[in-house]
Amino acid sequence: MITNRWGENLKKIAPLLIGLGAISYGIPGSLFELANHQGVTSGILLVMTFLISCVIFNLVGIVVPRHQRHAHSHRQAWIVMLSGTSMAFTNTFYIMALQYISVAVAAVMMMQSVWLSIVLAAIADRVWPSLMQLLSVLVVLAGTVMAAGLLPLDGHVSLFGMGLAFLAALAYAVTIQFTGGAASDLHPLTKARLMSIGALVLVAAIWGPTIAPSANWGLALKWGAITSFFVMVFPLTSFSYFMPYLPMGIGPILSSLELPASVIFAFILLRQTVTPLQMVGVAIIITTVIVTNWLQVRHRQQQSWLK
Repeated sequence: MITNRWGENLKKIAPLLIGLGAISYGIPGSLFELANHQGVTSGILLVMTFLISCVIFNLVGIVVPRHQRHAHSHRQAWIVMLSGTSMAFTNTFYIMALQYISVAVAAVMMMQSVWLSIVLAAIADRVWPSLMQLLSVLVVLAGTVMAAGLLPLDGHVSLFGMGLAFLAALAYAVTIQFTGGAASDLHPLTKARLMSIGALVLVAAIWGPTIAPSANWGLALKWGAITSFFVMVFPLTSFSYFMPYLPMGIGPILSSLELPASVIFAFILLRQTVTPLQMVGVAIIITTVIVTNWLQVRHRQQQSWLK
């Protein structure tokens, strides 16, 4: 009885925590820009961010019961660590994209993770997307053209930068899939710890060679500690703990909060301008995501009632 009641309580607070995790994921773009302005290069910032995150997860892992601190097999451990590389790819492509496009445009491209999640889920479950899902993809793409500032088509937005941001969105969609489904029998903190190890190894391999001997390690440590919370510690913990408690279709709705968070913090922290046309595009994307997924959830509920 106590276990069932605890599970029901987790289901109630899961949407809130997942939503806060998505909002948290929308903040680092602005923090990366601020750190760069103070002379902290992308390479050392990412390495410090993931190193600090890995240390924190390993220290916090002490509170996990001894019999739940490790994966059930070496194969499972490798799979979870490999899944953690998706977070490393997300931030790698994202921080590279910021060299060519604004945080607002990068955030809009990251929004593509919503429909990419639909595609990945369809491939994993071997079920074709519904007509509603396909229509929603087309509308989201139309909203993206507006929200990314591609209109009018005068070439002022870097297509290469948008391509990098799209790859970040793809990696983010993979992260959502893994945190919700892979190794669901593992303790959430154990899962997060293994994912952080995989992410750190990849980031160190990619960005380690770019770190100059004269790098400002003091500033890198300071900004790495701040960004680690928003990039890894909080969102990965909330996703690992609460994503399995969400009904199917709710995850993509909540993950869409990353977009307005990115735009808002870019406006507050970086004073980046957002045009009315971009705001309309953002509104179209968010509305489409919410309506589409709400209809899917309602349809599943009706089916369950009929059964």
